[in-house]
Amino acid sequence: MAAESPTSSPFVHLHVHSQYSLLESTVRVKQLCQRTQELGMPAVALTDSGNLFGAAEFYFTAKDFAVKPIIGIDAFIAPKTRFVKGEDREAMQMPNRRIVLLAQNNEGYQNLCKLSTIGYHEGFYYKPRLDWEAIREHSSSLIALSGGSMGEVGYAFSRQGPEAALAKIRELKEIFGDRFYLEINRTSTPEWTELSPFLIEASKITGVPLVAANNVHYLDQADQIGQEVLICIGSNKTLHDESRFRLGSDQFYFKTPAEMAKLFKDIPEALTRTLEIADRCDVKFKIKDESGKSIYHLPYFTADDGTPPQELIRSTVMKGLQERFDEADKIESPIPAEKRSEYLERIEFELGVIEKMGFTSYFLIVADFINWAKNNEIPVGPGRGSGAGSLVAYCL
Repeated sequence: MAAESPTSSPFVHLHVHSQYSLLESTVRVKQLCQRTQELGMPAVALTDSGNLFGAAEFYFTAKDFAVKPIIGIDAFIAPKTRFVKGEDREAMQMPNRRIVLLAQNNEGYQNLCKLSTIGYHEGFYYKPRLDWEAIREHSSSLIALSGGSMGEVGYAFSRQGPEAALAKIRELKEIFGDRFYLEINRTSTPEWTELSPFLIEASKITGVPLVAANNVHYLDQADQIGQEVLICIGSNKTLHDESRFRLGSDQFYFKTPAEMAKLFKDIPEALTRTLEIADRCDVKFKIKDESGKSIYHLPYFTADDGTPPQELIRSTVMKGLQERFDEADKIESPIPAEKRSEYLERIEFELGVIEKMGFTSYFLIVADFINWAKNNEIPVGPGRGSGAGSLVAYCL
C-alpha cells in the first residue's frame, strides 16, 4: 500500500483493539505499527478490552517503526458496582458499558495498571469490570474518550434519552476536566447514525470537544469475516446463527487518514484533535538506569525485619551452604576444607553476578514460593538454565 503524505490528512487512531482483545480482534501488534508508519501517521493508540496484555510489546514495536505509542484500555464499567456480580439478577441482565482511557504519562500508565488489576481482582464477572469509585480514585493523568456506542454516553442516549446522556457527559467532565472528549464514530451502524448528530449538538451545549475514532477491530476491510469467526468461537455460535453478535458493519477497520477526512469533512476539528491528544500522551518505559544497568520491574524483596535484599540473600545462602555441609557430615562423607573454600569462592562469584544484573530480589522471590510449595507438599519441577543450576539457587 502506498504511503500517504503525513500532512495531507492529519489523523491518529485512538481506539484500536489488537490480538490481545481475545477473540474480538484480528489485528496483530507488528502489523498495526507497520501500517501506521506506511500511512504516515505519527502515533497510534492500543486500547484493548479491559487489559494491558499487549502494552510492552506494542510500546517497543511502535518505537521500532518510529511511531509514537499511546497506551490505553477500553474499560468495562459494571452496571452497578464492581463488587455486584451474579447474585444480583437485575445487574446480570444489564450490559457492561465502556470507556476509553489513555495514559498521558508514566503516572497515567501506573493508574491504568492499577485499574486493570482492580478489574481482574475485584470486578471480574465474565469480564474485568470497573466502577466509578475505582476510576475516580485513579483518574489522574488519564485522558478519557466517551467510547463506542456502548460507552457511558451512548448507552445513556439509547436507553434513557438525550437529557440523561447530557447529564452523563457533565458527570464525566467533572471527573476528567479538559481530559475528557466525546468520541464520534461513523461506522454505518444504526446506533451511530442516531448517536452522531446528538454528540455534535452535545459538544456545543457542554463545551466538551469532539474527537474522531473508528473503534478498530481488524486491519483491512476484507478481514471482517475473520473477526466475525473469532466472535463466533468466543460465543460458541456459528456464522449461520442469526442471533450471534455482530459489530454491525464492515467499517471497523484501520482506515487511512484520507478515508477519515472524507468521513468527517463536516467536522475537521474532530480529526485534528486526535493529534492534540497524541501530543498530550507521552509514556516512556525506562529499561535502563543512569549507569546503563537493565531495570527489572520486580517487587523489592525485604525480610520482615527490614533486612535489605543483598544482606538477606547472602545470609540465607551461607546458612543453606552450612546445612549442606552438615548433611554431608551426618552421612559420614564430610566435605574437605579445600573443597569448602571452592564452594565459598563460587558463591561469592555468583552473588556478584546476581547483584550486578539486578536479580537479587528475583532469586529471593523464586526461593520464597518454591520453599513454600515444598513445605506444603506441593511438587516442584526441575529448573533449567544457569540461574536454576547455580550454587546460590541450590543453597537457597
